[in-house]
Amino acid sequence: MAKNEPKDELLNHDFDGIQEYDNQLPGWWKNLFYLSIVFAVIYLLYFHVFGVGDLSKVEYLKEIDPDYVASPLDRSGAVFQPYRAPVYAADDPGTPYERAREQAEAYAQFKENILEAMRNADAAQLAKLQEDFPEIFAAYTSQGGKLPAGAASAEADVPAITEPITDAAILSNAGGLFEMHCATCHGKAGEGGIGPNLTDEYWLHGGKLANVIRTVTKGIPAKGMIAWDKTLTPDEINAVSSYVLVKLQGSNPSNPKAPEGEKIAD
Repeated sequence: MAKNEPKDELLNHDFDGIQEYDNQLPGWWKNLFYLSIVFAVIYLLYFHVFGVGDLSKVEYLKEIDPDYVASPLDRSGAVFQPYRAPVYAADDPGTPYERAREQAEAYAQFKENILEAMRNADAAQLAKLQEDFPEIFAAYTSQGGKLPAGAASAEADVPAITEPITDAAILSNAGGLFEMHCATCHGKAGEGGIGPNLTDEYWLHGGKLANVIRTVTKGIPAKGMIAWDKTLTPDEINAVSSYVLVKLQGSNPSNPKAPEGEKIAD
């Protein structure tokens, strides 16, 4: 407060008969307020941005889980993962980026081991591997792998054609069917959304015509895709499958979803 500034001067308003003085806040109060702002900034950086300190939850979890193993591939019963802020470099072995890369590399090796097992399996073993690892089995068959005994008869109820339909009128009608039934998950241009991108060279369940027809016919229940053989006729399924391969494959839609699955060579 300036020397000549009046003290205890009543303001020209009241509320329910209550009036207030126009006085400055005490210096100690303002200094404490400024100090709390500085402390808040340091706290935010220390605990939430750079992740140097452990929050109380993490400290508690460390107490009850002293045998924590940093790698997510070998948790050894660990019940938490330490917080690592995104400002850390991607090559830091403790960052989420590095852990995700480790997981991807481990899965790729695991998948290759299963594919090798499928290549060398007998009929009974191959049937079991198909049951346990359907997505890897789809990649295996798309690479020309053999089918287990009895698989041919199981495929007999799937309507199939040997070559994609190229008739313009049929494909035009198929485009309408695609927009009506498939665009909700795959996008109007096949760019992907809930479901995978249908315009790139990558496939989760095989990219050959027979693979696409079977996927449309039987669906992928584990991924939420229904079997369309109860809704579409065999001819419509053939037409939609052909539309995907003839009209959508190789197109360049705006904002395509990132590739998923295996790259299928021409």
